Amino acid sequence: MRHLALVKASQQPSGGEEKAARKGRVPEDMLKCSYRPPSADFYCWRFKLWYNTLDCAFRTQHHTFEGCARCAQGNFNLKARRRDLVVKRFLGGPPR
Repeated sequence: MRHLALVKASQQPSGGEEKAARKGRVPEDMLKCSYRPPSADFYCWRFKLWYNTLDCAFRTQHHTFEGCARCAQGNFNLKARRRDLVVKRFLGGPPR
Protein backbone atom coordinates (compact mmCIF):
# COMPACT_ATOMS: atom_id res chain seq x y z
CA MET A 1 0.00 0.00 0.00
CA ARG A 2 1.40 3.36 -0.96
CA HIS A 3 1.07 6.37 1.30
CA LEU A 4 1.19 9.96 0.22
CA ALA A 5 3.66 12.16 2.03
CA LEU A 6 2.94 15.78 2.81
CA VAL A 7 5.52 18.11 1.36
CA LYS A 8 5.84 21.68 2.50
CA ALA A 9 6.45 23.92 -0.47
CA SER A 10 8.53 26.99 0.18
CA GLN A 11 8.01 30.05 -1.92
CA GLN A 12 10.97 32.21 -2.72
CA PRO A 13 10.52 35.96 -2.81
CA SER A 14 9.77 37.22 -6.29
CA GLY A 15 11.80 40.39 -5.82
CA GLY A 16 14.70 38.92 -7.78
CA GLU A 17 16.90 38.63 -4.70
CA GLU A 18 19.87 36.34 -5.10
CA LYS A 19 21.90 34.61 -2.48
CA ALA A 20 24.76 36.70 -1.10
CA ALA A 21 27.36 34.23 -2.39
CA ARG A 22 26.24 34.74 -5.97
CA LYS A 23 26.80 38.48 -5.73
CA GLY A 24 30.54 38.07 -5.18
CA ARG A 25 31.61 38.45 -1.57
CA VAL A 26 30.52 35.90 1.00
CA PRO A 27 29.12 37.44 4.20
CA GLU A 28 31.42 37.04 7.18
CA ASP A 29 28.74 35.31 9.26
CA MET A 30 28.98 32.34 6.84
CA LEU A 31 32.74 32.03 7.35
CA LYS A 32 33.93 30.01 10.34
CA CYS A 33 37.32 31.69 10.29
CA SER A 34 37.25 35.37 9.50
CA TYR A 35 41.00 35.91 10.10
CA ARG A 36 42.79 36.12 6.77
CA PRO A 37 46.61 35.98 6.77
CA PRO A 38 48.38 38.16 4.18
CA SER A 39 49.49 35.13 2.11
CA ALA A 40 46.03 33.51 2.00
CA ASP A 41 44.25 33.97 -1.31
CA PHE A 42 41.23 31.63 -1.11
CA TYR A 43 38.78 30.24 1.44
CA CYS A 44 38.81 26.46 1.92
CA TRP A 45 35.20 25.32 2.29
CA ARG A 46 36.18 21.87 3.58
CA PHE A 47 38.21 23.11 6.57
CA LYS A 48 36.61 26.56 6.75
CA LEU A 49 39.74 28.67 6.84
CA TRP A 50 41.73 31.02 4.63
CA TYR A 51 44.60 29.31 2.83
CA ASN A 52 47.22 29.76 0.11
CA THR A 53 46.36 28.26 -3.30
CA LEU A 54 49.94 27.12 -3.89
CA ASP A 55 49.99 25.14 -0.61
CA CYS A 56 46.62 23.63 -1.47
CA ALA A 57 47.83 22.66 -4.96
CA PHE A 58 50.99 21.07 -3.50
CA ARG A 59 48.96 19.02 -1.01
CA THR A 60 46.60 17.93 -3.77
CA GLN A 61 49.38 16.93 -6.17
CA HIS A 62 51.50 15.03 -3.64
CA HIS A 63 48.67 13.65 -1.47
CA THR A 64 50.35 14.89 1.71
CA PHE A 65 47.13 14.98 3.77
CA GLU A 66 44.26 12.50 3.62
CA GLY A 67 41.72 15.20 4.48
CA CYS A 68 42.53 16.97 1.22
CA ALA A 69 41.97 13.86 -0.92
CA ARG A 70 39.30 14.05 -3.65
CA CYS A 71 38.64 17.74 -3.09
CA ALA A 72 37.17 19.61 -6.05
CA GLN A 73 38.52 22.92 -4.77
CA GLY A 74 42.01 21.39 -4.46
CA ASN A 75 41.81 20.00 -7.99
CA PHE A 76 40.85 23.44 -9.29
CA ASN A 77 43.78 25.05 -7.43
CA LEU A 78 46.13 22.39 -8.80
CA LYS A 79 44.95 23.06 -12.33
CA ALA A 80 45.38 26.80 -11.89
CA ARG A 81 48.82 26.63 -10.19
CA ARG A 82 50.39 23.57 -11.85
CA ARG A 83 52.86 25.80 -13.69
CA ASP A 84 54.11 27.18 -10.35
CA LEU A 85 54.74 23.68 -8.98
CA VAL A 86 57.20 22.66 -11.68
CA VAL A 87 60.65 22.20 -10.19
CA LYS A 88 63.49 23.13 -12.49
CA ARG A 89 66.67 21.39 -11.50
CA PHE A 90 70.07 21.83 -13.03
CA LEU A 91 72.59 19.07 -12.56
CA GLY A 92 76.21 20.03 -12.39
CA GLY A 93 77.32 23.62 -12.82
CA PRO A 94 75.32 26.81 -13.09
CA PRO A 95 72.66 26.96 -15.80
CA ARG A 96 73.68 28.48 -19.11
